[in-house]
Amino acid sequence: MKQNANLETMVGIFLLMGIGLICTLIIVFGELPDFLKPSYSLTVKFADASGLLKGSDVYLAGAVIGKVTTDPHYIPDSQRVEVNLKINKEVGIRTDATYEIGSSGLLGDRFVVVKPAAPKEGVPLEPYHKDGDVIDGVTETGLNDIMQSSKPLLDKANDIADQLDEMIRKLNLDVFSGTSTDDLKETIAKLRHMVDNGDSMITNANDLLSQAKTGKGVLGRLINDKQVGDNLSAFMANLKAHGPIFYHDDTADKDNSDSTPTRKKK
Repeated sequence: MKQNANLETMVGIFLLMGIGLICTLIIVFGELPDFLKPSYSLTVKFADASGLLKGSDVYLAGAVIGKVTTDPHYIPDSQRVEVNLKINKEVGIRTDATYEIGSSGLLGDRFVVVKPAAPKEGVPLEPYHKDGDVIDGVTETGLNDIMQSSKPLLDKANDIADQLDEMIRKLNLDVFSGTSTDDLKETIAKLRHMVDNGDSMITNANDLLSQAKTGKGVLGRLINDKQVGDNLSAFMANLKAHGPIFYHDDTADKDNSDSTPTRKKK
């Protein structure tokens, strides 16, 4: 009987020790310490609190200073929502601070960020918030907002891509079709032929100039032979004086008159 009593006592002691250990773990690693800390409550209104949940952290300068104690709930006739925050008592937040909803990455968890206003020289500091204050918060630009703002640009880029595809299709059908390609080849062949003829004409012109410099050929005679030059000048003068229809060689008449003998008077 005594042994059974001792056994029951030992079992009770171990049971109490296990319950104490479990309570200690809950206090250390659970949310119970937050409830034990002295704190004050704030209510923040947001135009959009999507993704913000009960239990989300509240940050100031990267440190956790409190918790979100409620899920966002709608404010009647305002098109806004509000959440309650529990801020640690030792953290004072001035009334000119802003409250934003942030996220850890584009798709990460949402949380509330408190951003104190920068102090201004010569301007007295604002007072601290009190328990129960209602504050207007701002919503940080998130992935959805970025996608919505970039949608017109994406639509415009898609339209440009469609237009480029249509232009390329028309080029393939109209410009680079079999008939057009043959016409293009024929045109290029004609251009090459014209270039070859141009080279030949340049070569002939160079030959004529070379003959003219050395006195050979018709052009060389016209330039270097004085007799040919005088005859050409006389021809041009007669042509200008009488015209092509009534052309008359005045030089020949002059030569004939000079060769006819004069009679002596009796």
